[in-house]
Amino acid sequence: MKEYDVVVVGAGPGGYVAAIRAGQLGLKTAIVEKESMGGTCLNWGCIPTKALLRNAEIIGLLKEGKTFGFSFDEGSLKVDYAAAQKRSREVAGKLSKGVDYL
Repeated sequence: MKEYDVVVVGAGPGGYVAAIRAGQLGLKTAIVEKESMGGTCLNWGCIPTKALLRNAEIIGLLKEGKTFGFSFDEGSLKVDYAAAQKRSREVAGKLSKGVDYL
């Protein structure tokens, strides 16, 4: 059985930062996480939501095109919700891999 000086439960923003700091202090450290590195905020909450909100912001800007000196037929503007959701998951996945690397 492996022995550790510190075992951090949860790899959310508090958990992975605590584990990094413990390692910097020379402590043998482990993280226990049942799902993805980064926790709820990064994987299912804050970050994916912000990605979807950015999509909505862009749609809003496009609809105000005349204000910025250009126009287009609004009937031709199509929203692909599956693609928006996919982008949201990709953003979260990329950031989660970055945390995992730490």
